[in-house]
Amino acid sequence: MSEDGRKYTDPELEKFLKENKEMMERLFRENKEMMDRFFREEKERFRDAFDEEIKRAEAFSGEKKDKAKDAAQEVYNAFTDPEVQRHFLAMGMEFMMGVNALISAMPFPEQMKDMAKKAEEARKSTSENFSKAGADRGKGMKPAPPEKINVEPAPKKSQSKAKKSSADRDDS
Repeated sequence: MSEDGRKYTDPELEKFLKENKEMMERLFRENKEMMDRFFREEKERFRDAFDEEIKRAEAFSGEKKDKAKDAAQEVYNAFTDPEVQRHFLAMGMEFMMGVNALISAMPFPEQMKDMAKKAEEARKSTSENFSKAGADRGKGMKPAPPEKINVEPAPKKSQSKAKKSSADRDDS
C-alpha cells in the first residue's frame, strides 16, 4: 500500500490477468477440484483406518474378556474342587481342635471349658457324619442335598447424634 491509502497495482499484472482470465479460472477450478478429491480420498482412508482400528480394539477386548472369564472359571473350579474343600474342612476341624485344646489348657472358668467341651463334641459328631457321608458316596448312595440357609444381612446402623454433629461441623 502506498502512503495515501491507495492500493498498489501493477499495470502489467493487470493486463496479464485480464488476457488470461479464463485460463486462471480454469486453473483455480482444477486446483479446487483436485484438492476436494484429495481431501475426500484422505477422509475415506482415515475413516477406513479408524474403522479397522475399532474392529481390532473390539477383537482385542473380546479376547481379553474371554481370557478373564476362563481365568475366573479356573479359580472358581479350584476353590470348589471336592479335594480342596475336604482339606479346608479338615483344616477348619484341626483349627477348632487346637482352639479347644488351648481353652482347656488355659486358666479359664469351668463354664468356658464346658463350652469348649461341647464344641469338641459337636466337631466329633460333624466329623463322624462327614466320614459316614463319604462312605455312603463310595457305596453309590447319594447324600441328602445340603440344607439351604438364608442369611439376612444385618440392618445398617445409623450414625449416632455425636458423629452426625461432628460430620456436620467438618462439612462447614
